[in-house]
Parts: sequence; C-alpha cells; structure tokens
Amino acid sequence: MDSLPRTKKIVLAENEPVIVEILPQFLKPIGYEVLIASDGAIALEMIKRELPDLIIADGDLTGIDGFALCKMLKNDFLTSYIPIIILIEKKQIRRRLLEVKEGVDDYIIKPPDPIDLEIRLEMALRRTDHHVHANSLTRLPGNKAIESESRMRIKDNNPFSFIYLDIDNFKSFNDTYGYLRGDGVIMQTARILTDSVKKCGDEGDFVGHVGGDDFVIITTPEKEKVIAKEIIKEFDRLIPLHYNEQDRVIGYLAVKDRQDNDIKAPLMSISIAVVNNKTSKIHNVLELTELASEIKHHLKTITGSKVLINRRGVSKSKFDRAHAGDKDHKEHRDHKEGLPAKEDPDTLPIGQLLLRAKLIDDNQLTEALFEHWSSRQLLGQTLVKMGLITQEDLAPFIERCQKINSQKPPKFEHK
Repeated sequence: MDSLPRTKKIVLAENEPVIVEILPQFLKPIGYEVLIASDGAIALEMIKRELPDLIIADGDLTGIDGFALCKMLKNDFLTSYIPIIILIEKKQIRRRLLEVKEGVDDYIIKPPDPIDLEIRLEMALRRTDHHVHANSLTRLPGNKAIESESRMRIKDNNPFSFIYLDIDNFKSFNDTYGYLRGDGVIMQTARILTDSVKKCGDEGDFVGHVGGDDFVIITTPEKEKVIAKEIIKEFDRLIPLHYNEQDRVIGYLAVKDRQDNDIKAPLMSISIAVVNNKTSKIHNVLELTELASEIKHHLKTITGSKVLINRRGVSKSKFDRAHAGDKDHKEHRDHKEGLPAKEDPDTLPIGQLLLRAKLIDDNQLTEALFEHWSSRQLLGQTLVKMGLITQEDLAPFIERCQKINSQKPPKFEHK
C-alpha cells in the first residue's frame, strides 16, 4: 500500500473575527487544513484530540490565554513536540518577553503578514521534524527528549520508574509481512502505550520512541505495575489481529533463522523492563539504560508478554514478575503451547467487526488504520470520511460497542 501525502493540520486558537476570517483563506490554498477554536479551553480540547502539526494561538485568547495554553501543552508528552506560534501585539512584547522565551516556539506581530507567516510555518515544521521525531510514524518524542527527561528525573532525585519496552518476534513478522505491515504494528504499539499511560498513569508521565520497536515510559513507582499490566492486556488483545487468520490460528510463523534452519516464530509479545530509584540512587543516564538493558536481555529468555522490575540490589532471580498469565490478568494466548485462545467477540475492536460483517475488506481496513493512527480520529469516522462505509453502516456497531463498554472509560480505537 502506497502512503498518501498527508495535509498538514493547524489549530488556529483565535477570537478576533478579522483574523479568523483572513488566516484560513490564506492557509488553505497553500496546503494547510485549518481548525478554528474560539477560546483557550476549546483549543486545549481540540489540540489533544486532533494532535495537529502546528498551533497558532493569540496571546490574548479568552478563557486560557495563548501563553498559558502553551505552558499546558508543553507539559504534556503527547503535545510537547507541537510547535506553537503566538500572535502578539507589538506593545506587549517587552512586557511578555519572559513568557515568549519560556516555551513559545515563535511569535508574530498582529496582524500577521501572510508571507512572513508562511515562512515561519515552514521553518517551525522543519525544525520539529528534524529535532523531535525518532520515527515519523509515532510522532512521539525521540532520543534527545528521552535523554533530557531522564536527566531531569535523576537530577530531581524524586522516586521515578524508567520503563523500557521491546516487541518480541517483531523481525519475523516484519520479514514475513513486509515493512508497511510492520509500520502498522509500531503505530499500534505507540497508541497502546500512550493510551495506557493516559488511563493508568500520572499527569507528568512521559512516553518516548527510541526507534524501531523500542519505546520508553517514565512514570512513578506507584504506577509502574498497573501501566505495564494494561499494556500487556491491550497488546495481547490487539496485536494478533495484525496477522492473517491462518497464522493466528496456528499461533506462529514458519520462518528461517540465520543458519537457514526452519523455526516456528511465536506471535509477537512485549517485554517490559522496569528500573526505579525507590531503594537505591541512580547516578546518570548511562547507568539507567545499562540496568534496563540487562533486564531486557533476561526477559528475552522468557516466553510471552511480561514485565520485570529491578528493585536495585536484588538479584535477577528475585526480580518482581507480573506475567500476562497471572491471577490478575487473563492470558489472551497460551505462549508456551503457541496456540491462540479463542477470540471473544466482545473484545474485538470495531474494525474487525466491520471486516467480519463484510462491509470492508482487509486492504481497506489497513489503509483506514494508517490514516486513523496518524490523525487520531476514531476509526469509524475515518472509514466514513474515506467513503468506505456510510454513517448508517456504522451506527449499529457503535451502539454495540457502547453497550459492551458502558462500564469502561472511553478508549482510543485500535485495529
């Protein structure tokens, strides 16, 4: 499947009628999709839902002004990378200079000059693409941001947990199904991690993408286990759906190893290595990553999705272990036997339900999922927008999912 060029999305947080009227007329013809928010609270909700490529905010925005909005967005790992351009009155620059320096990526004097604005937009997007993204698929903070966040936690010396996550048997999947299907797994995993942290973690938690199939979460020791278990639960529920039904049924891929021997590669699982400073001080980032790497290597000897927590100074044999099959978590497939458990229709996401109802085919679902993961728009809405189904087709499935999840908090749609 060839990836289609994606229109850059801008949120314009503005309540001055003249600017609201003029800027979209200028931005749309040069290739930007413009979403307008009339006050700070609406803008904040819209930005977290849409995850735009860039934000233009008026410094005098009502509700939450542009500067306060900027601080809130820069403190959230999901939005911290998004460049923000503030529109400001010339007479206010000296008075608000410190706020401009503390997190605003750029500013433009009101009313904005169209040519100046176009150049500023292109420069801001170019800086962001070069500096932040370890992988353009996930749009999560990359290695520099991970290192900076880790240094800050170590320097503060408050209790923190550094969680290193790695997908087992990803290479076998990628070699068998191709890099585009592999990209889908990476995107899906990124969303599982961010959703799990948002659902189970703390407000100041961090999620980063090291690259490839390696990710990092930084949270508190109190939340490390609950986040890890939520990730394992969702990963084991959703990732098998990336395989063809035949491979899912037998529970493995028939592949060759490096010595050209026939082997059975199990379905993908996730290894979660946790290092915290609860009982012993961590001195630097190198020490932190070496400890996480040591645990990760040990995890590779254990089959299935699992989490091991280093309590610093405790031998490897005494690592805390929370496997996908423990009493608090129903195992979604028997990794030891290599056989998948029967799929529960109540746990299937809406994409699979539409596929089984033959309203879409597998290629259409795959294409829609890439757009869905990139835009963070609900999958059902994406399918309707792409013209693959109608709103009437979607309605009974939405109603069914709402009934099943009536006791659960709303979740981001997956494959």
